Amino acid sequence: MTDATQHPAFPQDFVPALAHLKRRGFGETLPAVALILGSGFGDVEQEVVGPLRCPYSDLPGFPRPAGTAGHVCRVSQGALWGTNALVFRGRYHAYEGHAPRDLAACVWVAHGLGARTLVVTNAAGGIRQDLPPGSLMAIRDHINLMGVNPLVGPQRLAGASAFPPMGAAYDAGLRGRLLEAGRGVGERLLPGVYAAVLGPSFETPAEVEMLRRLGADAVGMSTIPEVITGSALGMRACGLSLITNRAGSAQDSHQQVLQVGTENADRVAGVLKALLQNLGPA
Repeated sequence: MTDATQHPAFPQDFVPALAHLKRRGFGETLPAVALILGSGFGDVEQEVVGPLRCPYSDLPGFPRPAGTAGHVCRVSQGALWGTNALVFRGRYHAYEGHAPRDLAACVWVAHGLGARTLVVTNAAGGIRQDLPPGSLMAIRDHINLMGVNPLVGPQRLAGASAFPPMGAAYDAGLRGRLLEAGRGVGERLLPGVYAAVLGPSFETPAEVEMLRRLGADAVGMSTIPEVITGSALGMRACGLSLITNRAGSAQDSHQQVLQVGTENADRVAGVLKALLQNLGPA
């Protein structure tokens, strides 16, 4: 495999983190998939067999975790349900004050370790009427209203398109496998458009109405920077949202998001297990 750190696209401030992981054995066997776990889904990482593990805080040059509840912030590699996987438990959010490029730190490192398939998960507020709390949504497209883009800056994607297209950011074939995985375990996944806003405040009813008119089916505060970067790097991506609340409700709270995420974690894990088992052997 070509050393990704020698490619002019690779952010040089992430090279020490990648080198640290490689010294610990990460990437010696190419991962078939990189999985980023959202709020409430961290227990999936415990399913990794024979794992290599490293906290984000041990990675030199990596953004410092902000300590948002529900995010342990650790990367593991091993056999997850029979598939060699990189599992990122916790992610970075723009509302924590991170630089735009840092929001996709996990994706840069995953790509540097050889992953070419990206699966992202998140908790989201439902906008569409048929997406009440507890629903599962397969992301088919997104609307970026965060006001940031991880590709901005002097260190552009040399060797790739300077202006990467996003028309197929969510791979249709991979999304088909995700929908099939849901059916296989008795879960109804509905395709939908995910909108991301900056946060950390939840959305007002007027903002939710605006999002609905723009074509958004669910809203959150993450995921899109990761998918933008993955798509620009040529990775196949798919996304799974658990709807944890009705967007714009006066009762919205992060504790509610975590609670609903935890209550439905087994369902999410079941869908992910079926998906990964269909991707290939470890």
